[in-house]
Amino acid sequence: MPTLDLTNRKPLEERNKLPTPTNEGLAKLFIGVDKVVIKSDGVYETKAMSDKIVLTISQADKIEKLNDLLQIDENNTGFYCMCLGTYAIELYSNKDIKATIGFHHGVSIRYHYWDGDAELAKSDELLNFLAEQGLTKPLYERIEEKRNMEADRIAQRKWLDIAPKCFQKYWTQICSMDSSYFVPLVKDINSEIPDRQQQIITLLQTFGKTENFWTAYPIYEELPNDILKTFETEEIIKAYLNSDRNYKTRKGLGRYLCSFEFKKTRKKYLKHITTEVIDELEKCFDNIGEKRGINEIFSLRNEKNNS
Repeated sequence: MPTLDLTNRKPLEERNKLPTPTNEGLAKLFIGVDKVVIKSDGVYETKAMSDKIVLTISQADKIEKLNDLLQIDENNTGFYCMCLGTYAIELYSNKDIKATIGFHHGVSIRYHYWDGDAELAKSDELLNFLAEQGLTKPLYERIEEKRNMEADRIAQRKWLDIAPKCFQKYWTQICSMDSSYFVPLVKDINSEIPDRQQQIITLLQTFGKTENFWTAYPIYEELPNDILKTFETEEIIKAYLNSDRNYKTRKGLGRYLCSFEFKKTRKKYLKHITTEVIDELEKCFDNIGEKRGINEIFSLRNEKNNS
């Protein structure tokens, strides 16, 4: 049985024969249209995937306005969203469906007879227009998305404030799957923070700066952990014991010692993880109300006691 391609793409050879999305082509789809029906879910090939109608537009001036607001950015076409869309826009002429356009996440559209998707040039105006007609969900989702993006930017700035300064130099690569920066970054850290103990403390405090210690955290939070792996566990514990042992450092050390990766080999390092360290990590996680952290330290203590 063939696998369903949720991008709804034709084979490349066929796509190369199709026209590129243009505003002129889009305008032609609207010629003679006297009603627009928007349905929930997306479009598979040429048909809406749902019968649930969320908005109907039948006034000529508003149909014309919709056509204008669906204007595409002709410099950004030919890509494919990895789904079938969030809404279907059906264009009717004399009670017959003339065309069905897939509407994707408030930012792009897809028409089956184009060679790819097209980014919308007036997406914010379009979402406001749809909200005025009664379809408010896409606008609310956009507002929430922007709110989350701003919260993410604030979190990134706070994280970079305590991270080694050279992290900013490699920020684009850090936030991508490109790992070629790692060796030169480590070299830069050695120049920025020559003292190895202070380097460890800085990395621990950076690793401890998180809203999610164990899962669903941003990819960049893994970097200090990756660098800490280049140190001996005994050296990390010694650096902690020689520090002022504040909660910023404790959170990072607790997260490091209880990370999924480290737990695979933790048993052979238990001799370096003293009961005193475990007690202080437990006190830290208990004080900040990190329930899973408390459970992780409990498991660490049991391993220590049974070793």
